[in-house]
Amino acid sequence: MKSADLFSLSTRMFRTNPSRTWLTVLGISVGISAVLFLVSLGYGLQNVILEKIVFNQALLSLVITPSTDVIILDDTAISDISKISNVADVAPLAKFTGQVSLDGINGTVEMRAVDSPYFSYSGTAVKFGSLYEENDQNQILISEAVLQLFGITDPNLVLGKQVNLKIFNSKTTLGQEQLEIVDIPVKYTIKGIIEDNQESYVFLSLKETTGYLKVSSYEQARVKANSSNDLPFIKEEVIARGYQTQSLSETIDQANKIFRVIQIVLGLFGAVALVVSSIGMFNTMTVTLLERTNEIGIMRSLGASRSNLRNLFLSESVIIGFLGGLVGTAIGIMGGQIFNFAINSLAAKFGGAKTDLFVYPVSFLLIIIFLSVFIGFLSGIFPARRAAGMDPLEALRYK
Repeated sequence: MKSADLFSLSTRMFRTNPSRTWLTVLGISVGISAVLFLVSLGYGLQNVILEKIVFNQALLSLVITPSTDVIILDDTAISDISKISNVADVAPLAKFTGQVSLDGINGTVEMRAVDSPYFSYSGTAVKFGSLYEENDQNQILISEAVLQLFGITDPNLVLGKQVNLKIFNSKTTLGQEQLEIVDIPVKYTIKGIIEDNQESYVFLSLKETTGYLKVSSYEQARVKANSSNDLPFIKEEVIARGYQTQSLSETIDQANKIFRVIQIVLGLFGAVALVVSSIGMFNTMTVTLLERTNEIGIMRSLGASRSNLRNLFLSESVIIGFLGGLVGTAIGIMGGQIFNFAINSLAAKFGGAKTDLFVYPVSFLLIIIFLSVFIGFLSGIFPARRAAGMDPLEALRYK
C-alpha cells in the first residue's frame, strides 16, 4: 500500500464520521491541556520566584558570617579573606539601630551600612528610584516598610526628600557596654526604595558611616569570586577561618529541586484527565474496528496484507493523537492566558504588580505533543492487531 493511499484511508474518518472523530480529538486534547496548564503554572511560579533573586554578580558571591561569638568579622578578617586566591572583592555590611527623622516625625529603623558593590553581589534592587553609587554623597535607600512606618502611601512623595539620621552604637568601655548616640550632622537624601514590606531598614554608605563612628565588626560580608568554578575553593578557605558561608547558587539549586517536585505533582494531577481521555480514545478505536469488520474482509480479499491493516489503524490513532496534542496545546495556552489575565486584573485592583504565572518552554511543548502522539499509538495497538489478525471470510460474514 502506497503512503499516499495509507494517508488518504487514515484520514477518511474525518469525512465519514466527523463528529465522533473530532469529539475523540477533543477528548484527548482536554487531557493534554490539563497537563500543559498545570505544569506550565509550575514553570511560571518557578520563574516568578527565581527572577527576583537571580543576578549575575550575586551568583558569583558567597555570604559569610561568624560561626561563633568568639570569631569577629572585622577589617583585619576582611583584608585576610580578600587575599584568598581568586577572590575578586569583599563587601562587608555593618548593622546598627538608628532613627530617621522625616518632616518632624521620628521612626526607629535598622541601619545597614554598605558600599555600592554590595548591592550587585547581594542582588539588591530598588522598586522606585535608583541605587546609590560609589561617588554619590549623602544618599540612602529605604525599604517600603519605612514608608508604612511614616504612614506614606505614595513612594514618589519621599524620593528626593532629605532626612536626618541618628545611629545608636553599642560599644564596650572598661568592660561595660555603653550606648553611643551618633547624630549625623548632614542631611541624607532618599534616592531609592526597596520592595520589602516586612522589615524597616535604611541603607547608607559604609565609607561615610566610618567617618562618624568606629565600626569594630561587621554583621556579614559578600565575597565575590572571579568565576563560579572558584566558589568551592573559596568556600573551603572561608570555612577554615571559622566563618559560615552560603551562596545564592546553592539556594537556587535547592529551589529548582523543590519546583521540579511541584511540577511533577501538578503533572500527575493533569495525567488523571489524560488517562481518562486515552480510555475514551481506545474505546473509539475499538468501536471503529467493529464497524469496519466487513471493510477489513473486503480489503483482505482484494490483496491487502496484515501489515497494511495494522499500519492503517495505527496511522489513524497516531493522527488523532497528534491533532489532540496540537488542539490540547492551544487550549492549554489559551486557558493559561485567560487565567493569567484574570489574576493580573484582580491584582491591579489591590495595587499588585503584573506578572506572568505561566511559562511555556518550547522543549516542554514538543514533549507534550510527542506524549499525545505516543498515547494515540498505544491506543491503536490493540485494534490494529485485532484487524491484522482477522480471518477474511469471518470478516466478510460479520454483521
